Amino acid sequence: MRTRTPNTTNCLIFNSIFCIMSKVVCARNGKASMEARDHHKNGASPKSHRSRGKTFKLFGIFVAVALIGFSFVGCEPIDDEKDENGNSNGNGNGGGNTISTPSITIKNSTGYNIGYVYIKPSNSLDWGSNLENGWLNDGQSRAFSLSQPLSTQNKYDIRLIQGNDGYTFIKYGVTVSNGTTVAFNTNDVNDGSNIPTITIQNRSGKYFNDVLIKPSSSSDWGKDLGSISNNYDLSITIPIPPSNYKEFDIKVSSTNPTNTYTRNKVNISNGMVLTFTSADADNSTIEPSVIVIQNNTGYNIGYVYIRPYSSSTSDDNWGYNLEGGWLDDGKSRAYTLSERLSAPKDYDIQLSQGNSGYTFTKKKVSLSEGKIVVFSSSDVDM
Repeated sequence: MRTRTPNTTNCLIFNSIFCIMSKVVCARNGKASMEARDHHKNGASPKSHRSRGKTFKLFGIFVAVALIGFSFVGCEPIDDEKDENGNSNGNGNGGGNTISTPSITIKNSTGYNIGYVYIKPSNSLDWGSNLENGWLNDGQSRAFSLSQPLSTQNKYDIRLIQGNDGYTFIKYGVTVSNGTTVAFNTNDVNDGSNIPTITIQNRSGKYFNDVLIKPSSSSDWGKDLGSISNNYDLSITIPIPPSNYKEFDIKVSSTNPTNTYTRNKVNISNGMVLTFTSADADNSTIEPSVIVIQNNTGYNIGYVYIRPYSSSTSDDNWGYNLEGGWLDDGKSRAYTLSERLSAPKDYDIQLSQGNSGYTFTKKKVSLSEGKIVVFSSSDVDM
C-alpha cells in the first residue's frame, strides 16, 4: 500500500512566493483601476487606461497560473511505502524496501516476566546473543532490531526465556515486515521436544576443525558448531523443527591434509547418528586408506588385527595390534591401513577380547576407502 507525503519545505517556499506575487498583482490592478477613475473624472479618454488595466489583469492571471504550477511542483508528493500492517518502511523513494536495520515489536502476554530474548533468521542454527538488557515484563511491549534487511531475510524465529530454569516460548518461521508486532502468549510455550538432536561421528582418520550445518535450500553455512577429533563424536541440537526444514547439508573440514567432507540433502530426525568416513572426502588424497570397524559382538575388544589376505598366510601371523585401548561393544573406530587402496582389495580382520577371551574373525573381506566392517557374535571363532 502506498501513501502520499508532501514535501513540506518546498511547499512552504512556493506558497509564500505565490502569496507575495498575488498581493503585488492585486495592488497593481487596483492602482490601475484608480488611475482610470481619476482620468474619467478629468474628462480624459479611458481607452489607454483600460488597455493598461487589461494588460495588468492578463499579466496577473499569467503569474497566478505559473505560481500555482510551481506550487504543485514544489509540493510533489513522495511515495512512502507501507506494509500490510500500516508500518512505514521509511523509504521515501518508492524504490523498494531499503531499510538497513528493520525492527519488530515483541509483546509479552505470556503471564511471566522475560529475561532473555533471541531472534534469528529461520534458516540459521545460531540463536546469537540475548537482546534483552533488562526485563520484558508481562504485558509490556518492546522494539528489537533485526539482523538482516527484509529484502534478504523476512522469516525469523523468536525465542523468549523466563530465566534460569524458567519457561521457554518460541515462534518459528514468523514472516515479518518493518514494525510488525509479534505477540507471545501461553500457547507458545516450548519444551524443545520438537527439536532434533543428532550425533556426528568422525571416523575419517583425520581431525575435523569445524562443523557446519544448514538447510539445503539455504546458501548460508552460518556459524561453526565445533570440532571433532578422530574416533570421537559430537552431539548437535538443530534449533529448527523438521516441520520447517526437512533436508540439511552437513560439511566438516580437516587440515593436514586440507580437505572437506560433505553430505547433502540429509533427512534429519531426532537421534540420528551420522558417520563421516574417509570415503566422504570431497577431494582424493595420496595417504594410506582408512576403514571403520563396528563392534557389535557383545564384548569389549582389546586387540584388532588387519592383514592383506593370502591363502598361504599362517593363522598365527597377524602382525601388530592396531587397538591402543579398548573398542567397547556397540562402538566403532577408524583404522589406517598400511597402503592406499586405489581399488577394492581383500583383507583378513580379527578382533580379540583379550587373554583367554573370545576371538572374532572375518577372512577375505573386500575393503575399499572408508568401508565400515561390522562384527557380530556370529563371527566368533569356534
